[in-house]
Amino acid sequence: MIKKAIVGLAMCAAALTGQVFAADEPAWYVGGGAGRGEAKSPSSWAGQTDAALAAVGVTSRTSIESHETAWKVFGGYRFNDMIAIEAAYNGLGRYKGTSTITAPAPGSVAGGTWDTTAFSVAAVGTYPVVDRFGLHFKGGLAATRLNASVSSFSKTETRVQPMFGVGAQFAATKAVGLRAEFERFQNVGDGSTTGQSAINTFTASLLYRLDRKSTRLNSSHRCISYAVF
Repeated sequence: MIKKAIVGLAMCAAALTGQVFAADEPAWYVGGGAGRGEAKSPSSWAGQTDAALAAVGVTSRTSIESHETAWKVFGGYRFNDMIAIEAAYNGLGRYKGTSTITAPAPGSVAGGTWDTTAFSVAAVGTYPVVDRFGLHFKGGLAATRLNASVSSFSKTETRVQPMFGVGAQFAATKAVGLRAEFERFQNVGDGSTTGQSAINTFTASLLYRLDRKSTRLNSSHRCISYAVF
């Protein structure tokens, strides 16, 4: 009886050890965050807007703000502590601007928006610095979309371009993490129709790791039962 209990306890310890290490095994995660978007060349968007208005007989001078609110939702699969693949839907900013009309109605002003989004897929590499804190680097592709709308001009352009990012991550618990991140999306828009600009985003995010707590609990219960009986 004692021998059986010892064997049972040994098997239980092995199983529980495996479950502890399972925390570092592959796992899905989800998250979301918000921050600031920065268009690097809004003058390109403005120039193409003026050109499009000129084509319909309107002379204008357009100016566009370069900073707006950005946000993102994302999900990924972590193969191990250092490598993951991540997909995200990013609101890069809804940039506002005005077109001051000089002809045929001098002095009139038309408001406009340049709405930018992106769907991205990237590989993520994490470098642990100290316990629960690490740096991460990402690179991949993004399908960016620019919807420009002002006065009689409205145009949408979608294109696939490289994107990259760097950031830092802190594991508040085994399941919850905090992330600060810089990302760059190249050539949003089209140079010949809407104009194009790179967009930088600076975001703070909360992420949640999908674990298997119930499985671990049930396994632990079975181990204890086996050891006792």
